[in-house]
Amino acid sequence: MERYTVHKVIGEGSFGRALLVQCKSTKEKYVVKEIQLPKNQSKFDSTRREAILLSKLKHPNIVAFWEAFEADDLLCIVMEYCGGGDLLQRIQQQKTVQFCVDDILKWFSQMCAGAKHIHDKRVLHRDLKSKNIFLTDNGTIKLGDFGSACILNSSKAYAHAYVGTPYYVAPEIWDNKPYNNKSDVWSLGCVLYELCTLRHPFQAPSWKSLILKVCRGTYPPLPNHLPYELQYLVKQMFKTNPKDRPSLHTILTSHRVSRLLRTHLLPQAIEAEEQGRRTGRWNREEGKKVVSVLGEKSLMKTSTFEGMESAEVSCESKETDPRKQWAAEPSDSVLQMLANASLISSDSMASTCQTITGSTAKSASEEPENSRQRRRWEKDPPERLLSALEKAGISQAFSTFLIHRGATR
Repeated sequence: MERYTVHKVIGEGSFGRALLVQCKSTKEKYVVKEIQLPKNQSKFDSTRREAILLSKLKHPNIVAFWEAFEADDLLCIVMEYCGGGDLLQRIQQQKTVQFCVDDILKWFSQMCAGAKHIHDKRVLHRDLKSKNIFLTDNGTIKLGDFGSACILNSSKAYAHAYVGTPYYVAPEIWDNKPYNNKSDVWSLGCVLYELCTLRHPFQAPSWKSLILKVCRGTYPPLPNHLPYELQYLVKQMFKTNPKDRPSLHTILTSHRVSRLLRTHLLPQAIEAEEQGRRTGRWNREEGKKVVSVLGEKSLMKTSTFEGMESAEVSCESKETDPRKQWAAEPSDSVLQMLANASLISSDSMASTCQTITGSTAKSASEEPENSRQRRRWEKDPPERLLSALEKAGISQAFSTFLIHRGATR
C-alpha cells in the first residue's frame, strides 16, 4: 500500500473494506478492496479467486482490474474507480423524476454487454443488482462485485447454490432448482424495471408475498409512455420458466429491442460482440483459460451475521437431463416458514449489502461413481436459507445471501 495514498473508506461489508486511494506516481484514483485472508489453505485459495477472475475479465463495461497484492494478512484488490457511484444511488437521487428513455437504453445496453461478456466465459455473476452496477464520470456502465460469481464447466451446465439478493432472485432459485445464466437475465430485468419506474417490480410486505409474486412473475406494468419494445422486453425477461427468457446474446442481436440498444453500445463493446459472434456464442478457448485457473468452484466469501457462523461456500455445476421436469409452484415449506417474516418495502431502496454463507456439501467429485448416478436435486428448500431469512432484520431486505446445500440422493 506504500504506492497509494488512502483518501477515505467508501464501503464496508462482510468482505472487509473498500478504500478510495490515489497512486502516488500517476495521481490516478483507484478503489482498493481489502479482504481478510483466512488461515485455512482451502479458504485462502478461494478468497484469491475473485482477484484471479477480475484479472481475466477485460471489457469496457466491467470494472477494470489493476493489480492485487497481500499486505498484513489482507488481500488487496486494486480496481478501477467509478466516480459516478452505483446505479442504486443514481436511482435514489431521481426521487420522483423519471429517467429519459435514452438514458435507460444506454445504461441497459451496456450492462447487457458486460454481462454477456462474462456469460461467454461461462461465468455467472449471481448478484446483479443496481447496487453492484457502477457509473463512471462520463456515464459509462460498469459491472462490479464479483465476490459471488461462479464458473460453469460447460455452456449447458447448471449451478446449485442459493445465491442472490431476495428482491433480485429468479424464481428457479426460490423453487430450489438448478439455474444457469438465465438467472442473471432475470436480475437484469429487475434493474431495467427500476430504471423505468424508480421502484422494484416485486414489492411485498412479507416473504410469503414476495416469493409468490416472483414465482408467478406478477408485477405492475410499465408506464405507457415507454416504448413498446421495452415493455415487451421486460415481459420476456420475467418469464418464470428460464427456457422462455431471452439470452443476452438474443437481446443484443435479434430481439425486438436490439435495434434501440445497439445504438448505445460503446464501440469497444460492439467489436467484442462481433468477435464473439465470429467465434461462436461460447468462447471455448477463453473459457478453458478461466476454468484452468478457477476450477469448477465458485468464488467464496466468509462472514458472520448476528451470531451465525459462516463456512466456506462452493458452487457445484453439472450437466442436467434436458427432459427433467420441475414443479411449477414454489415449495410450500418456503412459504410456510417465511410467512410471518418481516420484509422491507422496496420503496426505500435500501443500500446495505452483506453476505451470509452457509454450510457446504461434498462436491460430486468426492462421491463414488455409483452414488453420483443416483443423485437427485432436493425438492425442499435448505433450512439454512430459511433460518437466515427469518433472522434477517428489515434493513437486510436488499442484502446478498449466499448459502449452499448439495443435492441428495
